[in-house]
Amino acid sequence: MKYKGLYVLVAVAMLAFVAGCGEKQREEISQNQITEAVNPEITVTPEPTATPEPTATPKPTATPVPANYMEANGIEVLGAGRHIVKGYFAIGEDENGGPIMDVTDCECSFEVMEEKNEGGTKTIRVTMNRTPYVYWHSGYSSFAMGGFVDLKTGKAMTPISTNEPYTTLLQQGDKEYELQIVMDYAYPSVTHPYYTEWYTLICPSDYEDAGFYMTGWDLDEATFMGRVGTWKTLKFIRHGKSDMVVFGVNKGLATEPERKPADGAELAEENYFEENGLTTRGEGRITYLGTEGFDRLNSETGVWESVSVETKEVEIGFSVTEELLGDGTKLIKGSFSFEDEITETEWRGILCKMGVVDKRTGLVYPTRTYDLAEPYVLEKDGEQLSILVGKEYIEKEVGKVDVVISVVCPENYDDLVFFITGNYMTEEVDYSEPVQVWPIRDIKHGETDLVFLR
Repeated sequence: MKYKGLYVLVAVAMLAFVAGCGEKQREEISQNQITEAVNPEITVTPEPTATPEPTATPKPTATPVPANYMEANGIEVLGAGRHIVKGYFAIGEDENGGPIMDVTDCECSFEVMEEKNEGGTKTIRVTMNRTPYVYWHSGYSSFAMGGFVDLKTGKAMTPISTNEPYTTLLQQGDKEYELQIVMDYAYPSVTHPYYTEWYTLICPSDYEDAGFYMTGWDLDEATFMGRVGTWKTLKFIRHGKSDMVVFGVNKGLATEPERKPADGAELAEENYFEENGLTTRGEGRITYLGTEGFDRLNSETGVWESVSVETKEVEIGFSVTEELLGDGTKLIKGSFSFEDEITETEWRGILCKMGVVDKRTGLVYPTRTYDLAEPYVLEKDGEQLSILVGKEYIEKEVGKVDVVISVVCPENYDDLVFFITGNYMTEEVDYSEPVQVWPIRDIKHGETDLVFLR
């Protein structure tokens, strides 16, 4: 099974905690004096003028004192939810093979929870996400990093190590607070749709100035070293052309929870598989009426070109695994195995469309690109649940390929079904376009079979 145009640039630049990293590092107008000439032949007797009543001197207006560093510097403190910011992505390579950076609109989000502890402390848990930028050719990148910031003083820092408590004393005038910060992060992947940073902060119950910042990173080493492992005032944090956003814990806790509408709810049908008499096949070798493609390499242009697409009986392998993740969710993997005939100049193999569909609603939840999960919200019996759908392309050896579709979903969700069918379309796809949920009855597969597997 040949994936045409596979170019997965997974350039996820984030907190790369590598060996050897040490401490790192916002009218003048001139006046002419005019003298009036006096005619000596004319005597002017001045008229008496009234002496003006004395006026009261107005009291000066007091200048408001900024409440904190953010107010003094005009930095908006954001709450929970999703926000659009300018973030970095790579537009090409320089002569040394390094990325050439530019900025574009990116989505980031902030979530926070707080609980009181015994002994006069509280625990604050924060999640910050940055959605990757997806390129037309299917690659993606997310050049971002963040840290903790004290809203009162503007002092910020990012721990140099992950999952290790960092304890420090924060001075605010004559007050001193002991803070313990633990940080972790995750790259975008087939089971995770974002670049994510998690923070756990343990602090005194009366500390009310906790905040967190996120900004871009242009891969400059000095920028990285200037942020990690040391305290630095926000105005000294380098972030180039990207935005720096600041989230406040208290403002986040006061934000109304964001409720995303169910994806594709208006397209859903009731008991789709049952109403349409559809059944599923199991694991093993699957034979069905599909499409076979034949491509040849153009020796002049170096481009693979389609020679023919034929409807015929084809065979694939299929298997399913399930794994409980211990947090109330499970990971389901459906593996499609293909064997192609390939030489240096010719390729013959199966062309197909595949994915996952909910058998009760008949809705398909597609992936945008390989190695990057797509998040969805489903509506089930009046309640919402979240799932992640991702896809991997695994070349085991020449001509032997597995395509693995992964779904992370609640443990009690059992309506997921895999599907495969023929594909007559051979044109390239613009992977930068967002994907949409659609009903399985809208899939175009011509004379080929639509096979459901579970």
